[in-house]
Amino acid sequence: MKKLIIIALAASGAVVAQAQAETPDQRSGRGELRAEMRALIAGDGMDVAALANLMQEHATARFEALDADGDGIVTKDDVLAAAAERAQSRFERMGPNEDGIVKHEGRHGWRKHGERGERAERGERRQPLSEEQRAGRMQERTSERFARLDTDGDGMISPEEFQAGATGRMERFAEHRERRAERRAEMPEEMRQMHAQFRTMMREGMDLDAFSGFARDRASARFDAMDADGNGELTADEFTAGVSERAERVFARMDRNEDGKVTSDDRPNRAGKRGDGPRSKD
Repeated sequence: MKKLIIIALAASGAVVAQAQAETPDQRSGRGELRAEMRALIAGDGMDVAALANLMQEHATARFEALDADGDGIVTKDDVLAAAAERAQSRFERMGPNEDGIVKHEGRHGWRKHGERGERAERGERRQPLSEEQRAGRMQERTSERFARLDTDGDGMISPEEFQAGATGRMERFAEHRERRAERRAEMPEEMRQMHAQFRTMMREGMDLDAFSGFARDRASARFDAMDADGNGELTADEFTAGVSERAERVFARMDRNEDGKVTSDDRPNRAGKRGDGPRSKD
């Protein structure tokens, strides 16, 4: 069948996925956990035991960081102090305005706050792109999208390839909505209320005091949930008690083909197909 070169791609920059650079903070904590998970998946695959071990190691590391005196006990004051410190750092990265307010002004407004905060943390100022730089970025994104659609690598896009790409995007969007709904259904009612409270704060605008108070309330609730004997102290066993159960829930969402191991086959590729491996040039 006759192939079609999609010239219109050059005008479709809005639909091209933009790679987001990781900040040092994103590479720490959960960012490091995700990086280790990706390494397992890219290798021989990740089973639920390997995921549980990773999560256990990171939970233990968090407990040891909170247990400053090394007595094997973490108090609520320890947890609240750490939450306050994290809250201030996170608030600064959100990029508050000159009045010290962070406000969600739609998707573009939130992106503006986030980018400004990350640049501020690195001591950088945003420099406007030149016409040549903008053209180069658009060309790069267009080439990336073209390559994703051109699954046989012949430099042209057939109607079938174009349709497969569109179908793949729709399937990924539907899967994303389904997984999001599942996560919300599994979320405790108290956590759903906290999320709703945070969204309200973002719409109305919040300062550091409001965000810190929210972080303290959330940390206090999590502490109470983990404090099984209600004595106001957490042992390492209490702190890590729910890791295996959480690992099983996470693994169940990731193991899409339900073969007991998460590999690249469980992640839809950018052309919208799953588990096809590298593109053939033949």
